[in-house]
Amino acid sequence: MKTVFVTGAAGFIGSNLTGALLEKGYRVVGVDNFDDTYELRFKEAHIASFLTNPNFVLYRTDIRDLPALKEVFETEKPTYVVHLAAKADTRSAVQTPRIYTSVNIDGTLNILELCRDYAVDNLVIASSSSVYGNSSRVPWKEDETADRPLSPYGATKRAVELLAYSYHHNFDMNITCLRYFNAYGENNRPNMVPYLWGMSLLRGEEVEISGDGSRKRDYTYIGDTVRGTILAMEKPLGFEIINIGNNAPVSLKELLTAFEDIIGTTAKVKSRPSHTASVEVTYANVDKAKKLLDWEPKMPLREGLTRLVAWLRANRFEES
Repeated sequence: MKTVFVTGAAGFIGSNLTGALLEKGYRVVGVDNFDDTYELRFKEAHIASFLTNPNFVLYRTDIRDLPALKEVFETEKPTYVVHLAAKADTRSAVQTPRIYTSVNIDGTLNILELCRDYAVDNLVIASSSSVYGNSSRVPWKEDETADRPLSPYGATKRAVELLAYSYHHNFDMNITCLRYFNAYGENNRPNMVPYLWGMSLLRGEEVEISGDGSRKRDYTYIGDTVRGTILAMEKPLGFEIINIGNNAPVSLKELLTAFEDIIGTTAKVKSRPSHTASVEVTYANVDKAKKLLDWEPKMPLREGLTRLVAWLRANRFEES
C-alpha cells in the first residue's frame, strides 16, 4: 500500500482528495495546522469520517515547522506528496501579504527540501489561475508569461512554481504544479462565492455581487479537480505546469441565475465595487491536461451547483 502525504488535508480540496485517495486504496498521511481562516468546526467535520479509517493518520502540524515535518517524513516515508496547504484569499493577501509569503513560499520550501531528502517519487503542488493576472489572451495556456499577478497571493504561487522548477533542475525531482481554476463543491470554503451565494439564497438574504456582474469565472467542480490531481500524482512527468479548469467560464450574472433556478428563488442583489485584485475572467485551456494526463472536466456547472446546494442544505443550512 503506497503512502500519500497530503498537506492541507482538512481543507476544501484536501479533504475531498483524502476521501478519494482512501477509496482508491492508498494510505493517506494528512497534515493540517487547523488555522482560523474559517471556523475550525468545519475543518473538523471535513475529516471526521477519516479518523476511524486505519489507512489515515493526521498530524496537526504547520508546514512552516521544518523539524516537525521532518519527523513526519521520517516516520511515514511517503511515496507521493500532494502539497495543497496555503493561504488562499486574493483580497486578504493585498492587506496582509507577509503571512502569504511565509506560508506559501517558506512552507513550500520546506516541502521541497523534505521531498528531496526522502526521495519522494512524485510531488504535486497546488498552484493557481491567479498567476495569470489579468491577461487578455484567453483561454490561458501554461506557456503564458504569467509575470503580472494582481495579488500577492498570485505572486506567491508563481514564486512556488519557479522554486519547484529549480529543484527539478538541480535534483532531478518529479514535480507537477497544477494551476487550479475556481474549484467549488462539497466542503467548499465559506469565503468563496459559490458558498456565500448558496447560503444567502437558502436563507433569503441579500446576495452581494461584484461590479455589474459581467466578470467571468471558470468554475470547476471539486470532483474534477481531485481526479486531475490524482492523475498528476500517479504520473511522474519530470517537471510540468498544468491547468486544471472547466474550460467554460460563466459570468457572475449567469452563476446567480443558475443558483436561483436550482433553489427556486429570486435573489435580492446588492452591488459592491470590484476589488483591485479581481481579474476580469479566468479561462483555462486544458489541452495540456488532456494530452499529458488524459484529463478533462466532466461535471456540467448546473449539476455541480445542484450537488453543492444539496450539501449546503445537509451540512450548513440546518445548523445556521
